[in-house]
Amino acid sequence: MKIAICDDEEVFVNRIYHFLWQQPDCSVERFLSPVRLLEKYEEGSRYDVVFLDIVMSPINGIDAASRIRAYDKQAILVFLTAYLEYAPAGYEVNGFRYLLKPVTKESLSRTMKDIYMELETSRTLFLRTPECEFLLRLQDIQYLQADNKSSVIYYKDDLISFRKGLSELEKQLPAAFFFRIHRKYIVNLAHVREFDGTRLTLSCGRSLPISRRMGRAFRLALEAYIEGDM
Repeated sequence: MKIAICDDEEVFVNRIYHFLWQQPDCSVERFLSPVRLLEKYEEGSRYDVVFLDIVMSPINGIDAASRIRAYDKQAILVFLTAYLEYAPAGYEVNGFRYLLKPVTKESLSRTMKDIYMELETSRTLFLRTPECEFLLRLQDIQYLQADNKSSVIYYKDDLISFRKGLSELEKQLPAAFFFRIHRKYIVNLAHVREFDGTRLTLSCGRSLPISRRMGRAFRLALEAYIEGDM
């Protein structure tokens, strides 16, 4: 999960950063200016979650959020403020939550738990082929399988063939919920039902092999997923 923190007061940025960098599968960037954050978007950077202070200059957090929405409709926006009267404006840009300053470890922990749940239940994968376009709910993807230079997505009860390599698709999937267990397979951790060290069984009943070198890393990823889902 890629996270950006933007606040023109360094003490608040660092407080949130030192909590978030400990979260599993998170990469965190700090910004002391909304201008620099927006420049990163212009350069092509995207973030799963953006923590935005509201009272900043020369661009306030609400205006910065509006510009971010022009680049990315899916990002989760969490506003930081000491003034709840700004809340209505935040909902206009589909803000996820407000955190009151000073932000506590407890409020950050609750927020991250809810963010993981939100990403798991509502995030989508957009795919385009010469024939049509697909918008797939991530939670309904059981697993993905390499097929020469193409991939097959096992989605609900359907199979979707896609002319894109598995490594390329892997870049579009959140690491908190998907794991590559083998050069041929990526699984949705939410659908893992059994795991014996060399193979796993998914909720669809399919049994898949786990690469020997990926066994320990898979176990850690599954434990992190389960703990985050509790």
